[in-house]
Amino acid sequence: MSGFSPNYRYFIDPENGIHIEIEGSLKKFNPKLLNIGNLKAPSKPIEVLSVVFDLEGFTNFTSQIDPQLSIPNYISEFFHWLFRQIRTELKVPGKENIMWAELPFFSKFMGDGALFLWKIDLDKIKNSAEDISPADLKNRTNESVCNIVATMYEICKDYGKFYKLAETNYTSTPKKLRCGIARGNVFPIGNGLDFVGPCINIASRLQKFNGLSFTFSARGIAKSGFSPEYASEFRKKRVSIRGIGDGELIFVLKDEFNQLPDDLKSNFIDV
Repeated sequence: MSGFSPNYRYFIDPENGIHIEIEGSLKKFNPKLLNIGNLKAPSKPIEVLSVVFDLEGFTNFTSQIDPQLSIPNYISEFFHWLFRQIRTELKVPGKENIMWAELPFFSKFMGDGALFLWKIDLDKIKNSAEDISPADLKNRTNESVCNIVATMYEICKDYGKFYKLAETNYTSTPKKLRCGIARGNVFPIGNGLDFVGPCINIASRLQKFNGLSFTFSARGIAKSGFSPEYASEFRKKRVSIRGIGDGELIFVLKDEFNQLPDDLKSNFIDV
């Protein structure tokens, strides 16, 4: 907890047992400790692509003997690798400062992974060409979103290389990087120091959905925006997502889905 570390004195009350006396005012324990600014600040929706990464097996990793000797170093190495991969994979090969998409405008540590938000800027896409039709704008926007999705997929695959190196230095290293993705609106909280929105919840649910490691919502994402190579790897399914709703459409990896046991496959409906 940031900014609140009062002194306490423990004593035994003869009639009521253990009590604790706090030094200073209890009023210092208040929402300012969240460090997200003015909670009453006006909020306008922002259209984003929400990406949630999660390290599979991180709980087991933290339960090892003397975890304080391993966890800080691993977390540091992992996040330096992850941010470097995002920078690298979004850059068009052989092109200086030319990228497939913008960098995320927001990132947040989430205990065993991270949240990233990409702004979907329709105005910038519209201004990229003269006399762009509504249909072309929709297609270009979808292509931009699919570029980010494909990049996240490549990063998840690249984690295998990071894992092979990390396992030589750590015990019970998380073996897989999972990812869930969803498009939608978010609302800034406290002057934009944090964000809330259904798409964040959906992405969080999808990053470990029914035994799959890479899944994204079909809301606002059409497979036509991918190159044929990527499009052939994804399959659309209808599912029920806890806390979100029934009949949700998502994309899954064909090969990963085919490896699921039959009892888990039964939770998916072909579309």
